[in-house]
Amino acid sequence: MPGRVIRAAVTGPGRLLAAGLLILMGMMWGLQFAMLKLTSQGGYSEISVVMIALVLLSVAFLAISHLRGEHIRSLRGVVPFLLITSVLGYVIPLFAALTAAGEISTGLLSLIGCTSPVVAVIVALLLRTERVSPRRIAAVALGVMSVAVILVPQVDAPGFGMAPWILLALVVPISYGIESVYISRHWPKGMTAMQAVTGETLTAAVLVLPLFLAFSGGTLPLSDGWTLAETAILVFVGAGVVESLIYFYLIRHTGGVFVNFGTFVALFAGIGWGIVLFGESHSAMVWGAVLLLVGSLYLVSREG
Repeated sequence: MPGRVIRAAVTGPGRLLAAGLLILMGMMWGLQFAMLKLTSQGGYSEISVVMIALVLLSVAFLAISHLRGEHIRSLRGVVPFLLITSVLGYVIPLFAALTAAGEISTGLLSLIGCTSPVVAVIVALLLRTERVSPRRIAAVALGVMSVAVILVPQVDAPGFGMAPWILLALVVPISYGIESVYISRHWPKGMTAMQAVTGETLTAAVLVLPLFLAFSGGTLPLSDGWTLAETAILVFVGAGVVESLIYFYLIRHTGGVFVNFGTFVALFAGIGWGIVLFGESHSAMVWGAVLLLVGSLYLVSREG
């Protein structure tokens, strides 16, 4: 899922290939939001879905790491990094997104989730790891306005409307944004991206396991037959593997500034998947929030 803002030197494959991979990556990001909503409708508890997803992702990344020969050969100095990134990158956002997905539309969840680059800029400015500039201030202002446009009317609605669920969904980009800044400051020396994502996923699975055993008794509430929920979990995991591989390929060959534009694709892909799979429609206010966020993401994604 979209979250990390990484900058790297551009060395680049062909523009057509890079653009095609960027679009595919963004579509996978958006598809993951839709799969979370499908999964939330399938009767599985959040803890069960998270446990299943993390185990499957761990197996997939371990297999890929083995094929690439990128094993973590020593845990010295990397355990704190893996603990923090696994909590910020998987445990917190997955639980928050799964819970919110049952109450708000896929399009709205995608809109909120795609504010993570804006949150990363806010955190970086607060920690003074990025300089204050008119462009960054404008990016933050537009990003905050995009959320306010959909949140404020809900606060005035009876029972606060969807405001509690929107606030819960905001935990997702906040967690990703903090993780992004932490990663940029504390990346372990000599660790490759594949080692990091594999170690992070495995660590998350280990952390969630005691919760799974405590709250589910270690059993899965499997249905009598194969349902859309099981399909959604598999598609979520498959999309996660595909987008991760593309993400790290593009980071290596085109640079983080280019990769950040994948958030644009993810935003509209998430909305599109919601329309196609759930017949969702959105008010003019939501589309206005989308335009505000597009402006914010554009300013965030510009280099310099």
